[in-house]
Order: sequence, then C-alpha cells, then structure tokens
Amino acid sequence: MTMHKFFLSFALTAALSVATPTLHALPFADTVISFKGGTGFGIDDGIADGEGIDSLQAVTAAIKALDGTIVALGGATGSPGTITMRFSSGEVLDGTGPDLRFYDTFSFLDGFSLDISADGTSFIHAFSLAGDLLNFSCSLASPCVTNVDISGTGLGEISYLRLTASGNSGQGFPEAYTLDAVEALNFRSSIAVSEPGILALLALAAAALMVIRRRKILRNPFPGF
Repeated sequence: MTMHKFFLSFALTAALSVATPTLHALPFADTVISFKGGTGFGIDDGIADGEGIDSLQAVTAAIKALDGTIVALGGATGSPGTITMRFSSGEVLDGTGPDLRFYDTFSFLDGFSLDISADGTSFIHAFSLAGDLLNFSCSLASPCVTNVDISGTGLGEISYLRLTASGNSGQGFPEAYTLDAVEALNFRSSIAVSEPGILALLALAAAALMVIRRRKILRNPFPGF
C-alpha cells in the first residue's frame, strides 16, 4: 500500500469513528454524589486506615480505580452506610448480559442493596446481594466480583447508582460492604468530538483522494490508449 493510500484509509477511518457514538466497556464510576457511613465505615488502602473519613474527595479517589483501596460502607449493625455514585462520562446501557460489575477486594464478601437511576432523582431497586461470611478471601489479586443485569428494572440506560449495606456483613473496621470499584460493562460515552474536528478529517481524506487521482492522471494522461 502506498503512503497516500494509507493516509486516505486512516483519515476516512478516523472520520467515521468520531462521527458515530462511542460504544464500549471501559470506565469505573468516578464521581461520589453523597456518602453516609454506618458503624465502622471508612477507607482502607492496606497500608494506613482512614477510619471515619467521609469527605467526598477522599471517597471519590478511593473508588475511581480497581486498586485495592476500599470504601467500607459500615453499618453491619445499626444504621447502614450508603453511597451514591455517578458515571460522569456517559451512560450504562441495558445490553447483552450483565451491565455492571462490583468489586469487593477486602476480606469477607459482604452484602449490599443496589438502586439505580437515569437522572439522579428517581431511583429503582435493581439488585440485592445477601453476602457470604464463609467467603473471606476477597483481595485485589482475587476480587469478589458481583455482576448485575439492569434489564429487569425497565431502565434502558442509567448514570447513577446507590449502594446500601445490607444482608450479611463482617463487623469491626472496616465494616459492611467494602467497595473497591464499580465497572460499566455496557457503556455509551457522552464525550463527542466537535463537528469542526470531523470536518477537518474529512477534508484531509478528500485532499488525499485528489492527490491519488492526480498521480494516476499524470502517469497515464490517455487511459483509452
């Protein structure tokens, strides 16, 4: 393939890819809207405990990546802890198979209740995990993974989710469900390339096509002979 043909192919592919909605499974919930910890709540990174820390900045930093830093909701006894999060760059879609994946990377597989929302105002119950205190092997190397399919909720897409400690939970800090991260398995990005950027790529593709046609004419100005 000549350099001109390669450039044309690249430009056309790039233009078409940015002109259509992006559909992929990549991001983690990255924004904490609210957090109310129950008994024994806090943050644990495996090195230093952050018992009682409930600033939204600290909690957001802890859940943005699958890295072993957990947010313990707290409330195995007494008032249960709860956290409301958002995917800021798009929507989780009701797609094929599970749509959300929850990672617990600390000790017991604790229970939780999940509510989801498209607008952050009206929440619908989507899932409950009973928890299993016989399973105390959750770790970053071997996460306890919980998959959730939102198809039964009637919502085609959501951006918000709320977890509340429930079911069987280990007591003592860190207490109740120990969340590391929430991953979107079916996701549509809301980050779009601007129209001028698309037009510029199309213009480059058109210019490359003109160069190729001109070279062909120069090589054979009389194609019928």
